[in-house]
Amino acid sequence: KQWYQRRVAITAGIFNFSNLDKSTKSHLKNVYACVAMEIIIAALGAAINCYLKSTVLHFGGIIGLFVFIYLTASSKNTATPMKRLGYVSGLACCLGLESSYLLDYVISVDPSIIVTAFVTTSVVFVSFTLTALYAERRSMLFLGSLLSTALSGLLILSLANMFFRVPSIALFSVYLSLIISCLFVMYDTQLIVEKKRLGDNDFIWHSVDLFIDFVIIFKDLMIILTDKEKKKRRSNK
Repeated sequence: KQWYQRRVAITAGIFNFSNLDKSTKSHLKNVYACVAMEIIIAALGAAINCYLKSTVLHFGGIIGLFVFIYLTASSKNTATPMKRLGYVSGLACCLGLESSYLLDYVISVDPSIIVTAFVTTSVVFVSFTLTALYAERRSMLFLGSLLSTALSGLLILSLANMFFRVPSIALFSVYLSLIISCLFVMYDTQLIVEKKRLGDNDFIWHSVDLFIDFVIIFKDLMIILTDKEKKKRRSNK
């Protein structure tokens, strides 16, 4: 009984967030509820196209992703919250459809990689989120310029490797993307808190930033784990 009470006390202490005011806590609850909804919808979209294996749905997801990002971002002052939740649900579904080819490939290598990658992504996401929430106010915001520069470098490296097609560079790009995305979780979390303190209550759009961070980490981990599994099988032959 004492052990259980100690665990409850520790858990309550971890999620106390006494450094945040009540309205910010409420805002973050809405943000993370949206992120959870988006993950579920993306998973459904991916599962549907993994089953159908439709090229039309895959490329439709890519086009729809940009359309729904625009609709969600531009409708802050013109659409009702329910309508914008519809937009963000469409965004999540399209991202799931777009990711289905990667998931299908991972399944062909080892289906358990998806579970491992998802659990690891969840742990990483929660850990970096808690780090940002307990860190000193605005202490992570300096990462903005550094991450933007790193992202630009990653984009240039990826575009260049489309012509050279060097496997080691491609894998290095994935590892670099993983590191950048993890740091973006901390940056975006503190940025959301600061935006809320400045009066920005758009929890729907704020959730999109964190949702995209989560998906990129998940994809990168799947690619890394799949590469390791393939190398392991080759070495065992």
